[in-house]
Amino acid sequence: MTQTPLIRLADVSKVYHLEAGDFTAMDHVSLDIMDNDFVAIMGPSGSGKSTMMNQLGILDVPTSGELLIDGRNVAKLTSLERTHMRRDTIGYIFQKFYLIPLLSAYENVEYPLILKYKKRDTSGKATALLEAVGIDREMSAHRPTQLSGGQQQRVAVARALVNDPKILLCDEPTGNLDRKTGTQIMDILCGLHNEGKTVIIVTHDPKIAEYAQRTIRLEDGRIAES
Repeated sequence: MTQTPLIRLADVSKVYHLEAGDFTAMDHVSLDIMDNDFVAIMGPSGSGKSTMMNQLGILDVPTSGELLIDGRNVAKLTSLERTHMRRDTIGYIFQKFYLIPLLSAYENVEYPLILKYKKRDTSGKATALLEAVGIDREMSAHRPTQLSGGQQQRVAVARALVNDPKILLCDEPTGNLDRKTGTQIMDILCGLHNEGKTVIIVTHDPKIAEYAQRTIRLEDGRIAES
């Protein structure tokens, strides 16, 4: 029995209509990502990496072709359904962390749970996830500006995991970190992959891409797999 892809891009194109003319950022891209895959996406500036991340993260929809995530055609979902899919299916980890500066580390991780359940977390899940990524209770009371870059990224990983997503979408997650700290973050991501998560990472660093099972290379909006 053939396994159904967790993510399928079928002849996807994305065209932006600009004053200077149409710009094709993705050009008839077809790609299957299976459950528990670990995929790196690489390519030079302007190759379409950001556009693909926006598609995979359900931040945008194709101009043509089909994007299916967990068996559902993203373009056919309502705006609210796409919002719920982003919240429940995908965990986002960014190069710049994007933690809320006025909230503590704990409150940043708890926040997606409040959005989902409309109440404070009483399960202990936020605390457990922070401890799992190396942020203890004392550190979790600190605001982001009181933490190092590596600590902020650990908080961001915990936040991405708090709604138990199937997919971790990581945009240059080690880009603002030194090599040692970046390796520690990648070790955490590898551990999550081993636990069953599907991990997709955009990176310009070949050494980071080596952690993945396969690398997807983009150029001029087209895809070549190696």
